[in-house]
Amino acid sequence: MKGANLMDAIDVAQRRQQEEIDQALASRKVAVAGRKHCANVDCGEAIAPIRQQMGATLCIDCQRDTEREAQRCARTAV
Repeated sequence: MKGANLMDAIDVAQRRQQEEIDQALASRKVAVAGRKHCANVDCGEAIAPIRQQMGATLCIDCQRDTEREAQRCARTAV
């Protein structure tokens, strides 16, 4: 019987952990959903719906520029 009780306790812990993960993910979706336009104050372009769902804060062009600048800085820092 001890083995069954241990498995029950593990099952309960795993369920509780999964519920906490699900709640955290759900709250993150609510927090990031809603930015429809680029956060760059000089831009303001619309963000594609699929990128909105992924939590993007920049339009594709501004994101590309940001990544290129980061790569350029990384290369010159060496």
